[in-house]
Amino acid sequence: MHIFKNNFNLKKEIEIAKRKGYAIGQFNFSSLEQLQGIAKASKKTGYPVICGTSSGEANFVGIEEAVSLVRSMREKENIPMFLNFDHGKDFEELKVAIDAGYDMVHIDASLKTFEESIAETKKVVSYAKKKKVLVEGEFAKIGGKSSFTGEKIEKTVLTSIDKVVKFVEQTGVDLVALDVGNVHGIHAQMPELSLERISIFLESCNFAGVVLHGGSGIEKHAIREAVRRGVMKININTEIRKAWRDSVFYEMTQNEEQITPYKILPFAREEVYKKVKEKIEIFKT
Repeated sequence: MHIFKNNFNLKKEIEIAKRKGYAIGQFNFSSLEQLQGIAKASKKTGYPVICGTSSGEANFVGIEEAVSLVRSMREKENIPMFLNFDHGKDFEELKVAIDAGYDMVHIDASLKTFEESIAETKKVVSYAKKKKVLVEGEFAKIGGKSSFTGEKIEKTVLTSIDKVVKFVEQTGVDLVALDVGNVHGIHAQMPELSLERISIFLESCNFAGVVLHGGSGIEKHAIREAVRRGVMKININTEIRKAWRDSVFYEMTQNEEQITPYKILPFAREEVYKKVKEKIEIFKT
């Protein structure tokens, strides 16, 4: 367990995780009680967390507001809590987040050609480094979306090893998001992780770490083995959303006369805390 001293640096936390053999969880939020639940889990477990906001989540919460909320909780609770802009599509969008004070940004250039994705990512990396902000890159699309579906996904288009090496070398990203059999969301049938591919990626590239998107719904044993093989960051969103939604729905249906948000939402905060804590326990293997 960490002894927190309120002098936090995400790059150092990633290096510590790599050395000690655990993964840092990214947990997305779009409400205060979700963020409070994430912070509580970090405080209770003694492990760092990355709070994520997608474009939609950032637009709802507010980019400056998200930065202020995470910073204030980090300082008040004395926890290594960081903020990442998840799946930013271009330089201009991420420049706003970098200037606002995000600790990390994720440039998802997977809809562009490979050469275009390298060029766009290099642009983001160049600007982010001036601000000491980390960059996560993604050039090959990771399928699915952060929701529950009845869809059966038996396999995915695994990211090319040769392209990963070229992408990392030419862009200088700190982390890279890969398709190793993972998908966003939880589906009626989930594909199996290609654990051997994770090992090959890490042997082929010299960078801070592999990011596993779509961590929701993956079996515990597969997650633990992925971490043992070197995955450094795992993203969870769908299970956080479900924990929040189920709690709010339950409380509102149990007491239909209750209309006071601060009497309903603490239950959602607690369920988010439980889910995040559960994931952290798995990620530390």
